[in-house]
Amino acid sequence: MLENHLHRFCGGRYQRADETVTIRVSGMSAEVRREFYRCTKCGDEQRTVEQREAAERAAVERVRAEHALLTPKEIRQLRDSLGLTPAQLGDLLYGTPRGIVEGWERGRYLQNRATDALLRSLRDRETLERRAAKAGVTLPVPVGPSATIASPAETPSTVSTPEPAAR
Repeated sequence: MLENHLHRFCGGRYQRADETVTIRVSGMSAEVRREFYRCTKCGDEQRTVEQREAAERAAVERVRAEHALLTPKEIRQLRDSLGLTPAQLGDLLYGTPRGIVEGWERGRYLQNRATDALLRSLRDRETLERRAAKAGVTLPVPVGPSATIASPAETPSTVSTPEPAAR
């Protein structure tokens, strides 16, 4: 972008360089390489929005890997498997705004370790029900293999087809 552009104050040219920076994300930090442009004559440094955003994405991925945090896809799958809306999940997480939950699912935001642990704990039905009761969230009735199995007395009897009448 700025490669070989003229620095208008000194007449030097910008060249690409990189540096190691520590970026803090959700209370955690990661060291990443970040590109920038430096004037070869006076040393003036310029960083583009794209360079800053690329470094932030790299930091988020490094933090996520180092702390084994849930990925955006895993958060969405968890919410879907519980049958909750983003707003309901946010309520279970001590009133986290719906937009933040959606941001975690889209990778715009990174949950901290405490929130990640709380999200994981919701996989346990008892913990989920306890949090829902405290938060005032109505949970959908579980269906599928994790649902409670009805006792034989509660299951409908087999319907038999009537035999044709004799003529």
